[in-house]
Amino acid sequence: MISTITNIIPFVVMGILFLVGIVVTAMARRDHGSAAMIGMGGCILLLLGLVFNIFRSYVLFPQLSGSMDLQTTLTVTNLISLFFDGGGTALLIWAVVARRKPRPPVQPQPGPGWQQPPADWQQPPAGWQQPQQPPYQQPGWQNPPQGPYGGGQS
Repeated sequence: MISTITNIIPFVVMGILFLVGIVVTAMARRDHGSAAMIGMGGCILLLLGLVFNIFRSYVLFPQLSGSMDLQTTLTVTNLISLFFDGGGTALLIWAVVARRKPRPPVQPQPGPGWQQPPADWQQPPAGWQQPQQPPYQQPGWQNPPQGPYGGGQS
């Protein structure tokens, strides 16, 4: 009983990982485009390979354990498993290096009460004069004002 549970745990964990991978890549489809679709295909192929390996381990091999044709069956099932595992892994690698579509720059959206300014909004009204600016003073140390008794020393 414990041996059976121990043998099933890796299949369950990998199945959960592949299902999560399918969901995550489906959600990332809008941002990553074809790369996410390729990754989803890799996860699906790996999940199908996992289902095939479960079938092979728990259904096919127990029935063929006494058969003389076990070597041929092992060769064929290993090739099928290699197709699923190698193809799924190759698709995941391809998804990682696949070119993604560039994101368009985000344009600020005006609020609901915003209105387009008039065409001449940068022109000052007729008769308007710019106010006088005080003369520029150099920043830094400046002498403090003198007191009423002069700036003498004590």
